[in-house]
Amino acid sequence: MINKIYFIVIFSFLTIGSIVAQNLWYENSSGTNDIKFVNATRGTFTTDEANPETSGMNSNATVSKFVRDGEDNPTFRFRLTNSITDLSSYVISLKAYTSIQTSDFNETNRRIRLILRNTTIGGPSNLFLELTFTEGETWEHFSFDFSGITIPDDVLLAGGYDQIMVGLANGDNGGLTSTYYVDAITGYSEQTIPKATFLSGSWGVRFNLSGGIRLDNTSDNGWVAGVQELVDNVPDAGHVITNFTHPAHGYYYTLRDNPYVDVANEIHPAMVPTLENEQIILDVIDVIRNSEKKVILYLNTGGPSSLQGNSDEELEIYAAWEAYCNENFDGDQALAWRVLAKGYIERFRGLVDGYWLDNVNNLPGEISDFVAMLRETDPDVAIATNDKKTYIEDGDGNEIYVDSDGINDEDPSDYRVRNFEATDPYMDFTPGHPTPLGSGAPPNSWAYEEFLFPLIVENPWDSYDGSKQTLKHYFAPIRERWSVASADLVFEVEQAYRFVRTFTDAGASITWSTTITNGSITDDEMEIMREVNDRMLQSPKPDYEPYVRPEGAYLVGEDPLSLSSLDKTDVTFYPNPVMNELTITRISSDKCTIRLISVLGTKVLEKEWNNNSLTTQLDLSAVAEGIYFIHVSNDNNHSITQKIIISK
Repeated sequence: MINKIYFIVIFSFLTIGSIVAQNLWYENSSGTNDIKFVNATRGTFTTDEANPETSGMNSNATVSKFVRDGEDNPTFRFRLTNSITDLSSYVISLKAYTSIQTSDFNETNRRIRLILRNTTIGGPSNLFLELTFTEGETWEHFSFDFSGITIPDDVLLAGGYDQIMVGLANGDNGGLTSTYYVDAITGYSEQTIPKATFLSGSWGVRFNLSGGIRLDNTSDNGWVAGVQELVDNVPDAGHVITNFTHPAHGYYYTLRDNPYVDVANEIHPAMVPTLENEQIILDVIDVIRNSEKKVILYLNTGGPSSLQGNSDEELEIYAAWEAYCNENFDGDQALAWRVLAKGYIERFRGLVDGYWLDNVNNLPGEISDFVAMLRETDPDVAIATNDKKTYIEDGDGNEIYVDSDGINDEDPSDYRVRNFEATDPYMDFTPGHPTPLGSGAPPNSWAYEEFLFPLIVENPWDSYDGSKQTLKHYFAPIRERWSVASADLVFEVEQAYRFVRTFTDAGASITWSTTITNGSITDDEMEIMREVNDRMLQSPKPDYEPYVRPEGAYLVGEDPLSLSSLDKTDVTFYPNPVMNELTITRISSDKCTIRLISVLGTKVLEKEWNNNSLTTQLDLSAVAEGIYFIHVSNDNNHSITQKIIISK
């Protein structure tokens, strides 16, 4: 009896210690959402569902629900905010409920797995533990203890495990309509909410407001009425980018009053609007916030120091700025600019949710000092820094170049394809600036859709050094020139809708750089935005036209003769997503070559289809999970491309 009591005491101590070490990651009733739902396979995942049994060990009124759709091995995934890089003492726990009755349990249908994944590596490095339900139709607590397990070197090099996946009834092919509930997911490490979480799954527009004397010169153009029209027409849009400084001119501000410097009298009056007109930006922000949209401010970080002196007024402003810096800051323009910017950021505090920092390469001083000032002044805002750039590479680590955008491409320029990565430790969301228009790269380039977007769909978050999560965000000009109403539109409704759905479905974000004339978005752009909005509000949302490489589009080094399009109805692929075997059918028996290509452009598999049959299978059992492209080409130099998802 004494030994039994002693055992209970020790067990209780260990259990309490484990509970204390756990952090609540996910729970509907408390609104805790520190890990982000990614997707479900072979089933439907919903939240805020009624708890089927509140009298048991889980009394929460609302929980998450998963319903199998008729296939075996159903799963659902969550993205971890902070990757797991050490399993020396690591336990992940959750509460789960199954509709399967205890009497119907068998060896497979009672299984529940917790799988750790790295999204860039996929299946081969997955790590899982398996437990079993002991009783049906009641809540049970499951603790998956990974303590002491060594994380493979390739996973560590890739940043650790950044996803957890819950697998249900693994190996079972019966009872396929069972329902599960899950709640109170906890883990050893803290999973703080990323600052850009509000942008995840959000699409937005730009309301480009002038600054300084330019705002005075356009103040009768109905800015407030224009932004009201905007938010009324696109209620589904989740955010708006407007201005701290005039776009491309960091020495014109949208506010006049600054607690640290009387800009108009101490520097130059053209740098700020009148006191009456500074109210315009405050009213614009008020309209956006009242529509329950988030507000991001464009800020040209070059400030007055980046003046080029192209006009008499600019020469006057820069001379006045230099004199001010010499007199008050011993010529330290970096410090003077931080103090000036700090005053305006203090005034915007509580009114805005983020800053899009442009022209960082011309910032006076260090970006670390400027961001530190911004964080100290308004610690809760999300930041994007448009500075360092990376580009999509092929499987050999070489940057790919686009040769042609299609048969009507008359621009001889070859351009690289911008990648959306966290390139410094300061950004909470990527600036999303596409390859510059001046490089011959249209903002709707087929190469973004074929090479960049699959990376975003597979992993909408990135991390520079593992210390924080950066949301992938695209800032897209909608015309051939940024904010120039006379330039031709690049996007039409179908592609714009596909872009929005691609980003928002993945949990990433996209902002359209819409063009303002006379205080309002241009009519042609508003028509596109309104149609996208209307489709996004439908339930279910209408399908979008799938991406197909345009005829005559090819990369440098590709054979353009092999890239002519076929009618995609000629060939079908199923299932998609696929686990182990992909079936391909065709309407003719021509000799074909099938290639499986990774999102990085690497050939993974190749198969000759020359047996005159109209159906063939491609064995994918040894291929890692992820997004791939299937190229089917025939001897007539025609081909089609189909995106597939391999999900184990």
